[in-house]
Amino acid sequence: MFDAAYPPSSPYPGCQAVAGYIGGNTPHVWTAAEWQRFGHLRQFPIWTGYAEANPTHHGKQAVAAMQALGWAARRPNRRAVIVDEETEVNAAWIDAFAAVVWAAGYQTFIYGSLATVLDNPPKEGYLVADWNDVPAVPPYAHVIGHQYKPNVAWDGTQVDLSVISEEMLVHGGQGPRK
Repeated sequence: MFDAAYPPSSPYPGCQAVAGYIGGNTPHVWTAAEWQRFGHLRQFPIWTGYAEANPTHHGKQAVAAMQALGWAARRPNRRAVIVDEETEVNAAWIDAFAAVVWAAGYQTFIYGSLATVLDNPPKEGYLVADWNDVPAVPPYAHVIGHQYKPNVAWDGTQVDLSVISEEMLVHGGQGPRK
C-alpha cells in the first residue's frame, strides 16, 4: 500500500492498496477525481485526528466524507477509515471518534508511530509507522499493517510505503462511486 498527502498521477508499482486523506488536520483532502485514479486498488480513507478537538464531530465529518464519495457501509467486512494519531495517545478521543464511525456501519484502524500508537486502544487494528525498511507486519497484538518507508519520490510527489495484512486488505473498498 502507498499513501501520499498529494496523490501521484499513477499508483506506486506493485501496490494493491492506496490510502489518502478525507479530512481533519491535513494539508490536502483528496478529491473524487484523485481517488478515481486508483479505482482499481483497495482504498483506505485517512482522517487526521491528532491535535483536533471534539471527536464526535470529527467522527460525523469522517462518515459524511466517506458517504459523499459513495463509500457505503457494508457488512460483514466493514469499510475502514484510518485515524492518523501520529505520536498522540488519547484513548478518550479515539473511543468517541470510533463509536460514531462504528454506529454508521464503518470501522476504525489506528495509525501512528510504533513508539506510541500501541498505547492507544486498537479498535479494529493498528497501522504502525516504523521506518526500518523492512516490509513485514511486526508480530505485536492487533497490528495489521506496517508503514516501513516514508517520503519515497514518485511521479512528482512523495509516497509512504506500507505492507498490510490480508485482514486489513478486506476492509478497503474501491471507488469512489460518486
